[in-house]
Amino acid sequence: MIFENFITIINSIIPFLVILTILVFVHELGHYLVAIYNNVRVEVFSIGFGKELFGFYDKKGTRWRFSLIPLGGYVKMHGDADEASTKQIEESKIDKNLSFHNKSVGQRSLILFAGPAANFLFSFLLLIFINCVYGFQTTKPIITEIVDKSPAKISELKVNDLILSIDEEKITSFEDIKNIVGNFKNKSIVLELARDNKIIKKELFIENGLLGIKGGYTERQKLSFFQSITHSSNQIYFFSKATIVGIYEIFIGKRNTDELGGPIRIAELSSDFWQKGLYSTLWFMVLISLNLGLINLFPIPLLDGGHLLFNFFEFLNGKPLEKKYMNFFHSFGFFLLISLMIFATYNDISRFL
Repeated sequence: MIFENFITIINSIIPFLVILTILVFVHELGHYLVAIYNNVRVEVFSIGFGKELFGFYDKKGTRWRFSLIPLGGYVKMHGDADEASTKQIEESKIDKNLSFHNKSVGQRSLILFAGPAANFLFSFLLLIFINCVYGFQTTKPIITEIVDKSPAKISELKVNDLILSIDEEKITSFEDIKNIVGNFKNKSIVLELARDNKIIKKELFIENGLLGIKGGYTERQKLSFFQSITHSSNQIYFFSKATIVGIYEIFIGKRNTDELGGPIRIAELSSDFWQKGLYSTLWFMVLISLNLGLINLFPIPLLDGGHLLFNFFEFLNGKPLEKKYMNFFHSFGFFLLISLMIFATYNDISRFL
C-alpha cells in the first residue's frame, strides 16, 4: 500500500515538474533575451532555487544551472544584490554599463515585462500549433433538443434541423447561434434551415435572447495557419479575460475561495492531463503559461508587476522610491504571497480530507 501511494505521488510529481520547468524556462528566457539585447550582463540563469545541482557557463559568462528546489527560477543580472557579499564590495565590482539598475526606466521595464510576455507568446504559439494540427472542438448547428413553449417550439423547428443562417448571417457552429441570438430581445428573426434535403425558412419572435434549442453534435475543425492566428488571438483574449474576471469575483466574494488552487492542485491536474495524452497536456500548458504571465503582472511587490509599478513611480517622480519604502513594500509583498500560497495549499489539502 505504501509503495503504491509512493508510485502515485511520483506519477503526479514528474509531469508537474516537467511542465513547470518548461514554463519557468520560457518566462526567464524572456527576461534573459531582452536583458542581453539591452546590454545587461546576466550572471546566472537558474531553474529552481537553492543549492546548484549542476550547470555550465556560456560564452557570455552566464552560469546556466539547475538548483535543488525546482519550484520556480530566476535570472541574476549584473548589479543585483548578492547575499554573500557586502554592498561596498558589490559596488566596487559593478560595471555600470552592464548593470540592470543603471539602465533607463524604459529599458528596465521592457526587461521586466519580457518574462510575462514570453509566457503569452508561448501560449499563443502553442494554440496556433494545436489549432492547425489537432483543430478545435466545435458544436455543429444541428438541433438535438427543443424546449417546450420556446420560440423554436412555437415556430415548429424540429430535431435534426441544420441551421444555415440567421437573418442572412452565416452559421457554422452552435456557438454562432448563441452569440447572434443573444443580442436579440423582442425582435423577429428569420432562420434558414436544412431539413430532409430541403432548404426552408422560419420566422421566430425572440423575447429574451433565447431560441429554446440545444445542440450536441461535436466535431474537431482544423484551421489553416492564418486562420489559426486569428482564432488563437481570440482564445488568448477570452482566457485572459476569464482569468482576470474569475480572480476579481473571488476577491469581491462573488465566487467561492475554494476555487483557488495551489501547487498540490496544479500537480494533480498536471498528472491528469499528462495521462490523457499530448493534446490535453499542451492545452494545460497553454492555460498555466497564460496564468503565469498574468499573475506575474499583478502589481504585487516581488512580482514583475510590482517592479513595473515601482518603475512607473520612478518615471513620474524622476527618482526611485527611497530604500526604506522599497524594503517595506517588498516585505509586504513577501507576506502576501506566502499567505496566498498557504491558503491555496490549505484548499488543496482540504480536498483530500
